[in-house]
Amino acid sequence: MDDNDHVRYPANSPVEQPGSHPAYYVVGPYIQPVLLAYMHQGGRLSALADAMAVSDLWIINPPEKIALEQYFWLLLSASRLLKDGQLGIKVGQHAGLENFDALGQALTNLRARSLTLAHALQQVMTLERLVHRLGTSRIVSEGENIRLIWRAQFQQHKAARLVCESVLAGIIHMAEQLTGRLIPVMEVCFVHPRPSDYSDLEYQQGFRAQCKFSQSHNSIMIAADVLSWPLQHIARLSVAATDSVQVVDQVKNQLKKGLMNSPKLAQIASVLGLGERGLQRQLKQRCTNYQQLLAEVRLHHAQDYLIYSNLSILQISQLLGFKEQSSFNHFFLQASGVSPKKWQEAKKSDSL
Repeated sequence: MDDNDHVRYPANSPVEQPGSHPAYYVVGPYIQPVLLAYMHQGGRLSALADAMAVSDLWIINPPEKIALEQYFWLLLSASRLLKDGQLGIKVGQHAGLENFDALGQALTNLRARSLTLAHALQQVMTLERLVHRLGTSRIVSEGENIRLIWRAQFQQHKAARLVCESVLAGIIHMAEQLTGRLIPVMEVCFVHPRPSDYSDLEYQQGFRAQCKFSQSHNSIMIAADVLSWPLQHIARLSVAATDSVQVVDQVKNQLKKGLMNSPKLAQIASVLGLGERGLQRQLKQRCTNYQQLLAEVRLHHAQDYLIYSNLSILQISQLLGFKEQSSFNHFFLQASGVSPKKWQEAKKSDSL
C-alpha cells in the first residue's frame, strides 16, 4: 500500500467525510488491537506514529475519542508499513473485552450472570454505537441458521477491507472469549471483492469457514443452536485452587488458538512463562497431562464442527492440526468409538 490508499475526497463532494463530523469516532481503547497486531509482526510504534504524523505519546496514550478518518489512517498506515493487506484479520484476533469500553463491561457482567451467547450478541447490537461509529449489526434467521449482518458506515473507503475483516474476526474472537469454545462458523461474507493477495491459509486461520467476496452484505452465518451456548462463568476460587485450575485453562486456551499449527508442550510453556518440566509438574498435580488436554480440546471442537459447521472432514482435520485425514479418523474412532462421518450422521438424524 502507498499514500494513495488514503482516500482523497474532491472539493464539494456529496460524500460526507468520516473525519468531518464529531459523531464519527472510535473510543481510544479500540485502537489497542491494531497496535498489538502491528507489534506482533515486528512493527515499531515510532514508525507508525511518524506515518500518521502524530506523537509517540498519542499512540501510547490515545485520546478518549478518535475520529474515524484517523482510525482508518492508522489501519492503512500499519498495513502499509508491514506490507500486510490481511492485517484486519489479525486485528480482530487481538480484540479483547477491555477494548470495547462500556460494551466490554456489559458483556463481562453477562458472563458473571451465566447467560448465553444470544444475550451477548444482543448487547453488541444495543451498545456497539458507544464503542464506534464504524457500522451497525443485526441478526436475521435463515432456517436452522442465523446470520449476523454488519453494515459498514463507509464501505467505499480505502480502509473498508481492513475494517470489515477486523470487525467480523473480532466478533468471532469475542464470542469465543465469552463462551470458552471455538465458534463453528458456517460462512463469512464480505462486500469487498476477493483481494489480490488472498491467502486461503490466512483466511482459514482467521475465520475457519468458507469466505465469500463481492456479496451484498458483510456477515457471519452460524447454526442457531450455537446462540444457546452458555457464556463461560467466572467463578470465585480459593487462592490455593486458583493457580492449578488456571494453568489447565490457560493451556487449553493456548491450544485452541494454535490447534491448526499443532503446538508443542515447550511452545505452550514458553508462552505461559514456564519451563517445560514446570508445566508438566503443574498439570500432573491436576491429574492430567499435555497430551490428554490436547485430545480433549481436539475432540470437543471436532464434535462442534461436525454438528454445527458445513466444513468437510478433511478441512476439520486440518483445523485441528492433523497432517492427514486418516490420522484424524483414527483419533476420533478411538475417542468416540465411531468414525467422524458416522458420528455426524447419527447426530443429524437425532435432531430430526
